Amino acid sequence: MKTNMPVVTVPATDRATAALADWLIRDLTAVMLEQAGLPDPQRLRRLPTITAAHIGKPGKLRRHVRALEQGLEQADRHLLAGAPRQGHSLGSEPVPAVPAELFDVAAELAGTVAERGSPAAALANRAVLLAAGVIGRGLGRVEASVTWSTTAGSYCALLAQLWQDEPEAQVLVDPG
Repeated sequence: MKTNMPVVTVPATDRATAALADWLIRDLTAVMLEQAGLPDPQRLRRLPTITAAHIGKPGKLRRHVRALEQGLEQADRHLLAGAPRQGHSLGSEPVPAVPAELFDVAAELAGTVAERGSPAAALANRAVLLAAGVIGRGLGRVEASVTWSTTAGSYCALLAQLWQDEPEAQVLVDPG
């Protein structure tokens, strides 16, 4: 599925990075885990909002890292137990559960936050990829198209927030 999803470029400030990391961890990852039927997405939503102070001192993201590590461990156990396989074929062709641009955003953010000293965004990226695989194979709680729409809407809301909060933000659309 080819889209022309807008891409945001923001100045590399702690505040902009925090807004993106907060969205990735507390919103996108939680939605993906929930819609994949994987354990405890609410744990991520209950985490404190990520602020510029968290990005400036990555040790402040310890709770986020711990929650993501525990969530991934639970998801791995859940999948190894075969829980989501009721009536679905693992051999079926996957359907995109997330716009490709969001994977790009998550990967870029994972690298940026890792360079600052925290694996939090990389762990969230791994969880998103895991959940997208489950949903894309038809093993989630909802159809891949529902997740695709939900995550695209979430990303567009983030773009609007960054556009408003970051005076130097630019939104780019590839004319395709």
